[in-house]
Amino acid sequence: MLLDHSSLIAGGWVGTMSLQWRIAAALAAVAALATMSVGMISYRATSGRLMEEVDRSIRTAMATIIDSPSRSLTSRGVVDTYVIQIVGPSGQVRGSNQVPPIPVERGAEEVVGRLGRQDLETIKTDDDKVRMFTYGVGGGAFQVGRSIEENERVLDDLKWRTALVVLLVTVAAALLGWLIARTVAGPLKRLTRAATDVERSGRLDVEVPVSGKDEVGQLGTAFNGMLGALANSREAQQRLVEDAGHELRTPLTSVRTNLAVLRRHPDLDPEMRQRVLEDLETETEELVALVEEIVSLARGTIDESPATSFELGEVARTVAARAHRRHARQVNVTADHSVVEASPAAVERAISNLVDNAAKFDRSGGPIDVVVADRSVLVHDRGPGIAAEDRERVFDRFYRAEGARSLPGSGLGLSIVREVAERNGGTVLVAERPGGGVSVGFTMYGAGPPVAPNGPDVPGS
Repeated sequence: MLLDHSSLIAGGWVGTMSLQWRIAAALAAVAALATMSVGMISYRATSGRLMEEVDRSIRTAMATIIDSPSRSLTSRGVVDTYVIQIVGPSGQVRGSNQVPPIPVERGAEEVVGRLGRQDLETIKTDDDKVRMFTYGVGGGAFQVGRSIEENERVLDDLKWRTALVVLLVTVAAALLGWLIARTVAGPLKRLTRAATDVERSGRLDVEVPVSGKDEVGQLGTAFNGMLGALANSREAQQRLVEDAGHELRTPLTSVRTNLAVLRRHPDLDPEMRQRVLEDLETETEELVALVEEIVSLARGTIDESPATSFELGEVARTVAARAHRRHARQVNVTADHSVVEASPAAVERAISNLVDNAAKFDRSGGPIDVVVADRSVLVHDRGPGIAAEDRERVFDRFYRAEGARSLPGSGLGLSIVREVAERNGGTVLVAERPGGGVSVGFTMYGAGPPVAPNGPDVPGS
């Protein structure tokens, strides 16, 4: 429980640190661990190497003593450098150049009197550590030892030097990590300030300075792109609201005027009253259609039904049959078996808008032709056509050409056609029809190759 509580405290403390200090602390910890590991390995390797050297010198001295005991025991170099002891059969020291003599340990006692047997161990005295080598001989044993106090001093010095190096490297790594983190965190802080400014002011025209092509630079570029997209979206929404208010004002004014006429003149003759009511019904239907189209555009989607594979020709025939009943006009469909993958309801609405547009502007009474070929839909009418200067804008929201402003409509029908086409990777088309009129349509990209067209279908025939 105590460990868990400590872990929670440590986790909470780390969680309150800034990214800059986290990076600095992480780099310092890595440097400290790496330096400590190298120091420990070096310490162990040095300690082992020093002890091997001591053992080698002791064995060499023992070999010299065994080969020539009398000369070795009187040699100044051997006596001054090494501890030399003669052990009797009972395990007691009979002679030693050390005062007091080094006690015989249990391992050495097992060697006494056994010719050729050896023992090597470290003996700790009151004020020293001695590495002692015991060699068994008949009637006792020879002991040769050497102080390892110098080794201990070297290792202690190495230990403190290693600790100092660990400390210096850790501080240097922390400082370097802090500088690196400051470089990395600078753009992130600018992004944070920009996001805070957007939150407080609601402005989307905040520009974040971007430098470099690394991940942080890419994040800054993406942030600027996101702000630009949001600004465009807000501008489009504001423009939609303004345009919608403008378009709604005309039919609402007409409805209000007609209602005022009915209220002020309750004794209107039946014919005039009927005309006012029909006008009210027309304006109401136009308002309903306009509101539905505005809601669809405001949601950013024409239809939310899932995409499926279907033949464009089948949808065109359904639209033609409905338009024939609605407008009492002949609508001919010529279609191949082009297959697309999209929302059938959205595509049906786009084709219906094209046909309704043709029926509204074509007052000739002639047939309206719908041609489906190679995943495209073209609607041909025999109306007055579209002026060249208006063809680039007829698909804009609420745009209405000069000759169409006196006719009913919202100016949203063709913009919906364009949105449906672009959502399915296609484009819109508008051109002059040979012989008079205009051809308006769109292309789509879906699954399945087109095949040879069928003959025209004539609704109502």
